Amino acid sequence: MRILFICSCILFSSSFAYAYECSRENAKLIEKLEIKLDNCKIDMPDNATDIEMINAYDNLTNCTKDVAYQMFDSFYKNKNQSVKNNFNKVIEATYLHYQNLIENSDLAQKLYTGTMYEVRVKTNASLKIKEIVQEYLQEMKSQCADLSDLPDDINIKI
Repeated sequence: MRILFICSCILFSSSFAYAYECSRENAKLIEKLEIKLDNCKIDMPDNATDIEMINAYDNLTNCTKDVAYQMFDSFYKNKNQSVKNNFNKVIEATYLHYQNLIENSDLAQKLYTGTMYEVRVKTNASLKIKEIVQEYLQEMKSQCADLSDLPDDINIKI
């Protein structure tokens, strides 16, 4: 009976000894991703044309998306494809939102012509998308800190 009790205690306690902690590797990876995101900048010549500006903001979005995908590959392994699909929908919805906001009102249809307003759409959308990825990284930092604050008897490695 004593052996049965000891075995059950070992099995029971091992099911709770998962040991979650934010490893130094994960903390460094988050920091590295933040630096990469900071390096996603708008690069265009002085006196850029509307097309050059649109391309510059598209490049910002692509850089931001690359950082997001690296983060998803590292921290969202269990639901990676779903998270990427949802993020792509967020990007699309963000562009549509700003297109509706800036270009699609009845007043805008009378006032706004040319690519100048498309530049505003691209500008606002790409900056919002970058902000969203910053939120993801901030959440990863927060979760990492929360995992590090767990008691030692609950120590799960990720």
